[in-house]
Amino acid sequence: MKKFKHILVFSGVLSLVLAIFQIIISFSPSLSLYFGAPEALVKNIYMLIIVSFAIAGILGIFGLYAISGAGYIRALPWLKQGLLLISSIFILRGLLVIPEFLVIMGVIQSSIPIAPRFVVFSIGSLMIGFFFITGTIGGWNSFPSKKNIQKETCLPRNLPSDTLRTKFP
Repeated sequence: MKKFKHILVFSGVLSLVLAIFQIIISFSPSLSLYFGAPEALVKNIYMLIIVSFAIAGILGIFGLYAISGAGYIRALPWLKQGLLLISSIFILRGLLVIPEFLVIMGVIQSSIPIAPRFVVFSIGSLMIGFFFITGTIGGWNSFPSKKNIQKETCLPRNLPSDTLRTKFP
């Protein structure tokens, strides 16, 4: 039961590290180009920074969902569905390793050259996706849901029970 928490925390930390990395490379057009940003985007530094910060924000939200799933912060809305969606996004991105590898090996022809580093990025994304899905499946029954969340009342907790009773004549 605790293993899934560690896996989700690890997934969340990886997502937050990626978010920070995305912000850092946004200020260097050459690094952004190296890591796969389109040339048209790199030519407009302001747009590059805006897009990079948006991607970093999304990755940050992914990290928060993983940490929420591990129980270290309050349950975020749609936690189970969010973790499944995040897992799917990383896994689908990672599955690009198959056509990338086939293009590099010359089995498939492509007008766009694929650098070997993109295969490494895809494998990394696939691994993060598997961490997310493993932690999500492992902790599925312990995630909060509407049925197992205790309803909070608006009454103060430190009052004795007779204080809350109404006295009629």
